[in-house]
Amino acid sequence: MSAGADPAKPDFVVLGAMKCATSTVCKYLEEHPEVYMAPRCEPNYFSDDANYAKGPEWYARFFAPRQGEAICGEGSNDYAAGAMYPHSAERMARDLPEARLIFMVRHPLRRIVSAWVQNRVDMGDAVPPTLEAAVREMPARFVDQSLYWKNLSRYRALYPDAQIFIGFMEDLSRDSDAFFGRLCAFLGVEPYSVDAGLHVNPSAGKRVPAGLYTRLNSAGPVRLAKQVLPKGVTRAVKDRLLSRPAAEMRLPPEIEAELAEELRPDAQALLAHCGKPGDFWAL
Repeated sequence: MSAGADPAKPDFVVLGAMKCATSTVCKYLEEHPEVYMAPRCEPNYFSDDANYAKGPEWYARFFAPRQGEAICGEGSNDYAAGAMYPHSAERMARDLPEARLIFMVRHPLRRIVSAWVQNRVDMGDAVPPTLEAAVREMPARFVDQSLYWKNLSRYRALYPDAQIFIGFMEDLSRDSDAFFGRLCAFLGVEPYSVDAGLHVNPSAGKRVPAGLYTRLNSAGPVRLAKQVLPKGVTRAVKDRLLSRPAAEMRLPPEIEAELAEELRPDAQALLAHCGKPGDFWAL
């Protein structure tokens, strides 16, 4: 099947991992004149059991607006979360055996911090208020997704390496033109010039609800106040008084050392596979 032969199916999928510049890659592809990208959404078709049960007709709706672009695709970070969604790879290989896969990675410890910031901002008290608690209590969400080789191996067992592009966020940051040139060659489209400063959804500038926010949020009087005060007031109190800048977030040294020990063999395997030096990421 040639690229673009079936308008109801994507020709490529951006797998993740979360907080590894996947949003930036998807935005670039969304703006590319030869590419139709399911816009600003994560279908999570292969990861979410309920979505997958809706069937291929439901999935095809994400690509229905396509109007003659050479190729089309989608991006869903949950596809790279093997511990949380173990069936994604086998479902994708069964339904999209000829698809090209894009797997983004970055320094695994920095990804954990950035993912916690993003989840804490988005989900509030559904996420532990400290990084230490997050990696202890929710390892499938925060630690496992930094085991890139482990998660990628689920797909490598089902797809040939020629259909998998492994992109490093560090390479994208260093030379975006070269990075996107390689990506476009992989997808079989011409490179498309883009603002060198393109960076979607960065953690920098975000403010993270602090532990005090969590403690106050569980108090009855505070819950009552949130119901009667304007949302703008409660949001201002949260952002200005009960949150900290994302730039201040750090793993405690002892937790960082413990995680580095756990992540190092996986990281070394990926770096070796990609021809990167063993010290590309300092762990």
